[in-house]
Amino acid sequence: MRKPMAGFTLLELLVVLVIVSLLAGLAGLVQSDSGGQKARREGERLQNLIGLLREDAVLNSVNHGLRLEPDRYAVQNLGRDGQWQADKRFKEYRLPGGLRLDLQEPRGQGKEPQLWITSDDQLSPFTLLLEYHQQPLLSLSSDGVEEVRLAPVQ
Repeated sequence: MRKPMAGFTLLELLVVLVIVSLLAGLAGLVQSDSGGQKARREGERLQNLIGLLREDAVLNSVNHGLRLEPDRYAVQNLGRDGQWQADKRFKEYRLPGGLRLDLQEPRGQGKEPQLWITSDDQLSPFTLLLEYHQQPLLSLSSDGVEEVRLAPVQ
């Protein structure tokens, strides 16, 4: 009588390798966002919002403002009475956990916006840092004339 051989067949090993590979791939997809990815996504979101507000200001002859807090921002409009009011088309946006905004040389007192976007396509010059756990990662800036630049902090 022949004794059965101990061990695994090549087919069994290949099936196990395929299953392990699939699980490793899924684990990579489920992996949570890193701070750099969150900062990049939020920086691009702010950059696009400011571009949209510039276009809207010129097309509809309105003055927009952006009120920046460390953990959130909100769009405002300059009303006919000269008072800033919340823009009902845009809700206040809260940043995801760990991210903060740091406006260099803050302007605007009380509830006034720090960034102004006027109907003649002018933007108040600014530099805004996006921080992740108090570490600056990205910088959004504009000299007031050209488009907003998004760059890593050096």
